Amino acid sequence: MVDSIPVLHVDDEPDFLDLVTTVLGREDDRFEIETATRGSAALNHLAENGFECVVSDYDMPGQNGIEFLQTVRSKYPKLPFILFTGKGSEAVASDAITAGATDYLQKQAGTEQYQLLANRIRNAVEKYRSETAVERTEERYHNLVDTAPIPILLFDRDGQLVYANEASVSFLGADSHTELEDKPFTAFLHPEDQETAQGRFQQLMNEGESAPEREYRVRTVNGEIKQATVATAYGYYQGQRVAQAMIHY
Repeated sequence: MVDSIPVLHVDDEPDFLDLVTTVLGREDDRFEIETATRGSAALNHLAENGFECVVSDYDMPGQNGIEFLQTVRSKYPKLPFILFTGKGSEAVASDAITAGATDYLQKQAGTEQYQLLANRIRNAVEKYRSETAVERTEERYHNLVDTAPIPILLFDRDGQLVYANEASVSFLGADSHTELEDKPFTAFLHPEDQETAQGRFQQLMNEGESAPEREYRVRTVNGEIKQATVATAYGYYQGQRVAQAMIHY
């Protein structure tokens, strides 16, 4: 099922694994739970299956939960990981967060703990899916823009350059992307064109409306002036709104 939530639960008590699997299934039938009784077996499961969340105990043979978490983080740095343990202490909680746990939950008596665990898993997976979708979108964007035949520059709300494609590096006479990073967009314009560009930039960022193409005198890193037509539009890059400048010459 597209909407299923694949979860790997690791605990050295098989009866508890069975109980949690049953109860979580009643809480939400989207949970697809696989189990392991030690970290080494769990790592094999992770390598073979596409889990979206790991739930792990702390006291286990071989590796404890923190050590297992550290191993998981070395291979899967963003995979949601919830430490669900009967060994509750501030030290364990602190170690878990420091090691990169998504959440920490202490085992309690009663059924409310399973409702809470179900909510924590759903929230963690929802955030993970959203972040993964953004990363995939940005990857596709980069693949498209990096190979575009025209220069494309992205500027943040402060007007600082955050991204330039290969065509921009060549057009602006730079040796590398590093030479362009963090420069304000005004650095790439003739002084007499900067005031007009400032107004268009503010309108774009505040109102989110694309501006029509306009002729500008573009200045390279060496001070050479090139006549070009610049089209601007707003977009998003690494979660923040940016101004996109596309240069035709």
